[in-house]
Amino acid sequence: MFSSAATRHLIPRNALAIHQLSRTSLPSCSMLFSTDPAAAAISSHEDNTQTIDDPNRKPRVVILGSGWGGYTLARRLQKELFDVRVVSPANHFLFTPLLPSTAVGTLEFRAIQEPVRTIKGLGHYYQAKATNIDLENRVVTCEDLYKGVKFDVAYDYLVVAAGKKSNTFNTHNIQRLEGVVVFFLKHLYHARQIRNRIVECFERASNPTIPDVQRDRLLSFIVVGGGPTSCEFMSELHDFINKDVANWYPDLVKHIKLTLVEAGPGILGSFDKALSEYYLKKLNEKNIDVRLNTAISGVDERYIDGEQITVARFADGSEINFGTMVWSAGLAPVKLISNSNLTLDRDRVIVDDYLRIPETKGRAFALGDCAASLNDKLPPTATVAEQQAIYLSDCFNKYYCKFDVVNEKNHDVELPLPGNVTPALMPWNAFSFMNKILCKSSPKFQYKNRGAMASMGFGGGVTDLTNTDLPSPKTTMSGQASYLVWTSTYLTKQLSVQNMILIPMYWFKALLFGRDISRF
Repeated sequence: MFSSAATRHLIPRNALAIHQLSRTSLPSCSMLFSTDPAAAAISSHEDNTQTIDDPNRKPRVVILGSGWGGYTLARRLQKELFDVRVVSPANHFLFTPLLPSTAVGTLEFRAIQEPVRTIKGLGHYYQAKATNIDLENRVVTCEDLYKGVKFDVAYDYLVVAAGKKSNTFNTHNIQRLEGVVVFFLKHLYHARQIRNRIVECFERASNPTIPDVQRDRLLSFIVVGGGPTSCEFMSELHDFINKDVANWYPDLVKHIKLTLVEAGPGILGSFDKALSEYYLKKLNEKNIDVRLNTAISGVDERYIDGEQITVARFADGSEINFGTMVWSAGLAPVKLISNSNLTLDRDRVIVDDYLRIPETKGRAFALGDCAASLNDKLPPTATVAEQQAIYLSDCFNKYYCKFDVVNEKNHDVELPLPGNVTPALMPWNAFSFMNKILCKSSPKFQYKNRGAMASMGFGGGVTDLTNTDLPSPKTTMSGQASYLVWTSTYLTKQLSVQNMILIPMYWFKALLFGRDISRF
């Protein structure tokens, strides 16, 4: 049985009932009318501090996603002005630039994540997947991550920051073998899978009874994609092999083969050409087989000398046996976006210059990888999502808070446009005061180029500042100087003191004592 307090916060799934309730109030969460105890549990854990009869409730901002866009926005919104709710299957924010380091044990997983629930003043967090957006009734349908129970969350303002997933381009067997011998590298659990698989391959290959064909297959590692994530992971993997595997599995080193595959003419395509060529040269010097203008046409499972072998087939007709493939070769929309009625441009939600989704009266916004402006084509990167979130938080905190969205009389009234907002040029909060000095404010979102960086393992990397808007020389850096910039930038951008302490500790540990080769 539902308690009377919980029942007051339920929204029937019937569309008409939702419509009627949403006009008079904004319940904290709605559930299916079901005897399922899981559904009752979700309801009983709701924040019931604001009843449906409370005329002084705060406007509710529902954020879909906990990545660079969603998490940054949730942190920056003033909680005394807004009731902020986050819906995301991941209960943490992931500092993605350091993700490749965790896949080989240079860093530990806990050091690059921030729990969503630690956001001060957060109204509620739902570990669930958003499955449908009802823009007319301003309700998001969600599905519990554990029991699959569906429930509705009503909103005054909606921010879609759902990101994107890895794109397999329908390559044969990639999706089927994902998590077995093929791995993506976008989430923390991906890095954990890769790390366990790498150690598993070396342990199995060290078995004296294993045939040579199987040993060579297990120790063949293929990385698909020529972007920063792929290149950084390959560099980290090479460091791991040279500095750790060589010590613990000396007899296996001669069997190891590293291959990086890129369908385009070069790696790091968004970087200055000289830096791309420099990085390519360094990979070749490390005896990494870099194959450009080469696409993977499929993965096969075959039997050779009675042993099951996984084989990567390339468009040029060549083949490579492999034990681990890390796929980081493109982005595709998540189901919420692809199955929605939102207007898309190349699988991204179209937004205007204010990040608003058209024809929603200013009640719905989109940002990050899943959003695209027709007037300004921006890359799906972390820095774009972060700057958009900072812009949108300033709009809410300074301007949108003045609009009485809770008042029923304003239900069909267009949200007024914001006033001037200063773009977030400086990467560090401590220097945010310089934004007003260096940038011109505008009501519209303005993206500022902060440069680009890619590490090359311990002591190396490339930094491209040729097109940056930062007050720095328009130049490039490589080698140790670039590595110093890379480490100092990402260390100082951590969101908690805990991770600022843990990350250099793990770096020091890996450098002095080696990486962890345990599998658990």
